[in-house]
Amino acid sequence: MPRTVETNTGQVKKILIVILGLNLLTALAKSFWGYWTDSISMQADGFHSFLDAASNVIGLVGVWFASRPPDDTHPYGHRKFETFASFCISVFLFLGCFEILKSSYTRFQDGITPEVTATSFIIMILTIGMNLSISRWERRKGDLLKSEVLIADSLHTKSDVFASLSVIVSLAAGWAGYPILDPLVAVVIAFIIGKVGMQILMESSKVLTDYSRIHPREIHGLVMQLDGVEECHAVRTRGSMNHIYVDLHIHVNPQMHLEKAHVLAHRVEAEIMKKFSDVIEVVVHLEPHLPELEND
Repeated sequence: MPRTVETNTGQVKKILIVILGLNLLTALAKSFWGYWTDSISMQADGFHSFLDAASNVIGLVGVWFASRPPDDTHPYGHRKFETFASFCISVFLFLGCFEILKSSYTRFQDGITPEVTATSFIIMILTIGMNLSISRWERRKGDLLKSEVLIADSLHTKSDVFASLSVIVSLAAGWAGYPILDPLVAVVIAFIIGKVGMQILMESSKVLTDYSRIHPREIHGLVMQLDGVEECHAVRTRGSMNHIYVDLHIHVNPQMHLEKAHVLAHRVEAEIMKKFSDVIEVVVHLEPHLPELEND
């Protein structure tokens, strides 16, 4: 029997909506002032924040689809829509990298010197504090609610903190008379964004490609300790980090009564779920233990 899992969809949606509003606020502040002062690194960071907001929208759509119950066309549920939303977030990040790198190349060509003001530093410091708080809060909620989208989006937001720190360095360099660092820092920001995008892409790909989540030896060792289990094989696992499916085959004595074998299968299921809290469903296939056929 599958473990009952609380989806917490409503809470995840509320968190994403709050973060969407905050991301739009920081994006507008950095983009407007970056454009006003000709700071390409500030504009790049503002674009990064707009990508944060876009990822929030994607997350909301993904969570909405993922919350739908199983049906005839999706008997295993719609949870992978949330994973697909995480995948889309990584695509947005890579697009952002391309746009920033293109803008940096253009700045190298035109040689425009950005205007550095005290307001620039104030905006960046305030947005760093806001993004740092958002990232920590979102990651904590993501772990608590076991939400792939919140965890992926928290990494996205965290990358904004490092990008903003790079912008401050760029502004300081411009104030000191080294404006060439402005497009160079934008390139650094692009690589920071790309690294986070790759992290999210790798994790979402594991779910979408049914990557093994628990080593078969761990489950085999646990199951073989149970009385009545003669052999265990064909152990397979898949799913997300916090939503794992397991199926396996166990051998029992051919003379064992069907009802007793059925009880044993339920015990195997219960022990696996007890040992691995992220497992939500176990499918146990019963087979008669026939050593002479195995030797052949």
